[in-house]
Amino acid sequence: MKICAGIVLCNPDIERLGKNIEAVLPQVNRLILVDNASDNIDELQKAFTDYRIEWITNSENRGMSGALNQMLDYADKNDYRWILTLDDDSVCDDNMVAELLKATTYYDNAAFISPRVIDRDIAGAKKTGEELLLNIELISMCITAGSLTNVKAAISAGGFDERLFIDHVDHDMCLRLRRLGYRVVRVNSAKLWQEFGKETIRRRFLWKVYTQRGYAPFRVYYQTRNCIYMLRKYGKEFKRRPKFYYFHLIFAFFARFLYEPKRLSRLKAFISGYFAGLFMKLSGD
Repeated sequence: MKICAGIVLCNPDIERLGKNIEAVLPQVNRLILVDNASDNIDELQKAFTDYRIEWITNSENRGMSGALNQMLDYADKNDYRWILTLDDDSVCDDNMVAELLKATTYYDNAAFISPRVIDRDIAGAKKTGEELLLNIELISMCITAGSLTNVKAAISAGGFDERLFIDHVDHDMCLRLRRLGYRVVRVNSAKLWQEFGKETIRRRFLWKVYTQRGYAPFRVYYQTRNCIYMLRKYGKEFKRRPKFYYFHLIFAFFARFLYEPKRLSRLKAFISGYFAGLFMKLSGD
């Protein structure tokens, strides 16, 4: 079975990316690197010139969704049935792809097959493999990092929504695929090690522990805007109590806001994103 992998780049750490590439290359037939206008593109291409890589370079940042669509187009034109999508800060286990493919034996209508994602910064807070009773299970949504995507299924769903740009791009695709009758599956024996950021901190606010990622204000904007968009578009398909979640989003932001730097710029980004999400036109309208 022909399988390619794709990594979206935007000013990545070269050493970390090298570990990512070396881990995935032996498991796939071809690797695609889609660069979203990295400042260090010349250094990147020089560092990996001897690898089995197909480069797609963008003169401007097309976001996660735009880059994923470029990967889908390449995979479709070159007759790849599955594409493994990765972030530049994620590293897969040696046998991750083989483990993911086990799900196709049980679900012939699987469109997304996700691994168990382990945050390197807070791995101790996650359940271990031995604590997970089901190895292959149906889930409602997953992230694209480390997931196998059925190329034909994703294209039939219209591709990734480029208006979302970066956050909830994967969740939107999962829900559209499920509406078309496809399955989203997780294989818990397949492991992906993810590094979300050096500023990750866990703090308790009242009765709940919140994870601070140290995201830049532009990410706060997209996270907020796209979450509101998803609540409006999918309702209970996205969150069990969508009306409550509008208020939870505000509460969660201020719980983190108390401890984060650049508070004013983050607050402006949150407010701007919140109202943009309320008035953003839904796809299909």
